Amino acid sequence: MNIKKFFASMLITVLVLSVIGGGLVTARVLFGINLAEEIVQMLDKTSSEKANILLLGLDKDRIRADVIMVVSLDPKEHTINVLSIPRDTRVQYPSGRYDKINHAMGYKEPEQTIIGLVKKITGMPINYYCEVNFEGFRDVIDILGGVEYDVPINMHYDDPYQDLHIHVNKGLQVLNGKDAEGVVRYRATYANGDLGRINLQQDFLKALFAQKLQPKYISKAPALLKELNEHVITNFTVAEGTKYLGMLKKMTSESLQTHMLPGTSKTISGISYYVYDEAAVKNIILTSFGYPEDEAAKLKEQSQGE
Repeated sequence: MNIKKFFASMLITVLVLSVIGGGLVTARVLFGINLAEEIVQMLDKTSSEKANILLLGLDKDRIRADVIMVVSLDPKEHTINVLSIPRDTRVQYPSGRYDKINHAMGYKEPEQTIIGLVKKITGMPINYYCEVNFEGFRDVIDILGGVEYDVPINMHYDDPYQDLHIHVNKGLQVLNGKDAEGVVRYRATYANGDLGRINLQQDFLKALFAQKLQPKYISKAPALLKELNEHVITNFTVAEGTKYLGMLKKMTSESLQTHMLPGTSKTISGISYYVYDEAAVKNIILTSFGYPEDEAAKLKEQSQGE
């Protein structure tokens, strides 16, 4: 395993570990084009050095997207920006019907539908698509030797239907794969429900990134690749990952920035939704993600001239 393949695998591992949703069919090809052509056609060709990856985690029955994130790689700035989209976000489907975005996987042509919805919300191109399951998440955390994390509250929850049993006490500790899964999936006692879980997920991702994106883990690369082969569906290839090697080598723990889709929780017709703020979304996409790219370039020039 050479250093290029190692850094490529670590990049994909970080991206995969960003997704902390539930069950999924296993991958058929190692980081190859194992997506249907109809899905690939929905994705945008990269027009610059930057690349945006839509990451999904699905529930046990694969009909709801529990976790939706857009990861934006910028090798010029040596940054990774992650935008979390709450699963209850209210969107208008192509049929004209309003529904939660996490229901998209239950619609006809689910992958194409959710790609289109995320593009509409963010105004960003989506270049790559990635799904991962929890078994892979658990195994990769164990391969990496666990993650040290300060669990903020006692987490105890049992859901026999999902075969989910969470029993983790608060405090600084090294989480193994099973406990890490429980921590990032827990939401039972958060006052703000899924938003509290997203905040913890982003904090956990930063801890993982800071601890594990280091050359000393090169010996873990073969095992990581095996796990990712079994649990990932994506069109992001190892060959494409090599484009970002220089970026990885220059990154620090501060290079990863996480963001929440701006909005508020509202009840509409008796249903609880997360209603995103279009103006605030446009601002965060412009200032943090750099789209539209021409506007972002002008804004950067103005800020440098002040």
